[in-house]
Amino acid sequence: MLAVALDRSGVHPADGARRPRRRGRTRRATELVRQAMASDDAERLGLCAEHVLAEPDSAVALLGDPSGSHTARQAVVQRFGRVGALLVLGYEERAERLRVLCEPDAGAECLERLLREFRTLDAPELFDLLAEIDRRDGRGDDLTAQAHRWLDATYAVAARDGTLAAHHAYMRALDAVMRLVRPLVAS
Repeated sequence: MLAVALDRSGVHPADGARRPRRRGRTRRATELVRQAMASDDAERLGLCAEHVLAEPDSAVALLGDPSGSHTARQAVVQRFGRVGALLVLGYEERAERLRVLCEPDAGAECLERLLREFRTLDAPELFDLLAEIDRRDGRGDDLTAQAHRWLDATYAVAARDGTLAAHHAYMRALDAVMRLVRPLVAS
């Protein structure tokens, strides 16, 4: 409990080298989504998320470096939603681990898998990976969380693949989430 409180407060142990943040990835991803949605459309400005992610070494430089491209981050998050935000966090953590020469923790291993396999993961596999990231982050697994996770997974696959089947899966996921939140909105 103390570790969670310290992490939320931003207080980190003074051990010489700053370690990558190991908790709060879900909260950090949510903040990246909020910032991206409040920003100009990166694709309209000429930056395509697929181009940013095309070469892993370039992606580390654009997304992981503190002096990297803010617009590149926005492009990836705007294109792929929460999954895009987790991709950005994965590249940030990869760059940080390279700077301080440390091994990934269990949560970072999930993000590394997302970075390596994003192009080939289908919606159920992406859903399972998001569930593992959330579980390691201490997030719940109730019906609403599962519905939102499925929405995030189908949104990313539809944005990545652009197929009619992927779009229909996303629309079904959106409908399921809307049914769950309708009573909350109505009250």
